[in-house]
Amino acid sequence: MAKTFFTVKKLKMPARLDKVIAIQYPQWGRKAVKKLISSRKVKVDKKSVWLGSWEVQNGQKIEISEAPVEKPKPIIKFNEGWLLSDEDDLIAMNKPAGLLSQTTRAGGKDNLLDLCIEKFGKVALFHRLDRDTSGLCLLTRPGEINAYLDKLFKQRRVVKEYLALVSSQKEIDAEGVIKTRLRPHPRRRDQMVVVGKGGFYAESRYEVLGESEGKKLIRIWPITGRSHQLRVQMSYLGVPIIGDRIYGGGEKTGLRLMLHAHKIELPAADGFETRSFSAPLGEDFKQLIPTSLINLLP
Repeated sequence: MAKTFFTVKKLKMPARLDKVIAIQYPQWGRKAVKKLISSRKVKVDKKSVWLGSWEVQNGQKIEISEAPVEKPKPIIKFNEGWLLSDEDDLIAMNKPAGLLSQTTRAGGKDNLLDLCIEKFGKVALFHRLDRDTSGLCLLTRPGEINAYLDKLFKQRRVVKEYLALVSSQKEIDAEGVIKTRLRPHPRRRDQMVVVGKGGFYAESRYEVLGESEGKKLIRIWPITGRSHQLRVQMSYLGVPIIGDRIYGGGEKTGLRLMLHAHKIELPAADGFETRSFSAPLGEDFKQLIPTSLINLLP
């Protein structure tokens, strides 16, 4: 990669090297600039510098031997229709199916978190949904809200409600509690399995709202928050979620995985009042629900 050069100009007084570079190349970001300097890839007047706090002044020449890789801009644009609530400390979004909640180790430039950072500035995703699951995602701004939510999640006091359309291939109780132990599949990294011993404890409560045309409409409340928990547990019960190609619901594949994060309730604590958020179902979900079950939606 070709070297990058520029001459420091328009400073009213000496300034930090990392700040000067970040202003010159705002697309890189301060974190990438700091890493660049600490990796000894920056010279000031041909002298190697490794401290971001190094002061520079007008007329000095900055040489950068290797520019950081710029994060690609999302192809998908922020959709105002996804925004459910924008409060001083908390943002509620209705994530569409097919969009990552955040980037993964495998990459994924199109994700909800990056789109929201571009829209709102500094925000953090407090809980994530699987790529193929739609529904409610909460993002926080810096402040006391983060410690409050962290405490609630650790104490399992956050009430989360999901809606799912599952296969009716097996009869199950009208309501019940599912308790399993889950661990990653030994060969398939993107899959979880139920085990008799070991693994992570997973618990959910469910209620069957209705049944028609070989499908059940179910409301589910996860007590724990394990990866793929609801998808694995529904499959374990013998009623896989329709559209789930990993856990057995692929034979009734529609346009998408029929799982939607419908509601979240945050109880009062630490000076915060009770708050409740809900995300309406999208048309891509509604059109696959049998007509006789539509009126049963909560």
